[in-house]
Amino acid sequence: MVEAKRVSQAELKLLQAKVTKDGGALRYLEGAKHGLRTSIFHSQIVPGSGPPEHTHPYAEIFVLFDGQGRYRVNEVELDAEAGDVVIVPADSWHSFTNTGSGLLRHAAVHEAPAMESTFRSEPDFPD
Repeated sequence: MVEAKRVSQAELKLLQAKVTKDGGALRYLEGAKHGLRTSIFHSQIVPGSGPPEHTHPYAEIFVLFDGQGRYRVNEVELDAEAGDVVIVPADSWHSFTNTGSGLLRHAAVHEAPAMESTFRSEPDFPD
């Protein structure tokens, strides 16, 4: 049984990724380490930035808090803004870009206890 607890931002793993290199932040809560079946990324993306195209064997749900972004899912482009939710089905190639003038802040909920990603091309950051 999972017990209620608070996980501070400082306890979330700060990942090295393209968006981090561009000046944003990408923090990760690995659900398995907390007895959960889901994992969460808390992202702050600077204008013009976003991750390279990738896929997961499970669905991913983006919940936007601030800013605007363009989410590409397979061949579909979706423009979203604060308050919107973007659903990416399992095994879909996807990426996103901050299309606004300020930070894009969103949470990405992964339907898995740990992240599993495949990139179309080799990313330029360490795991």
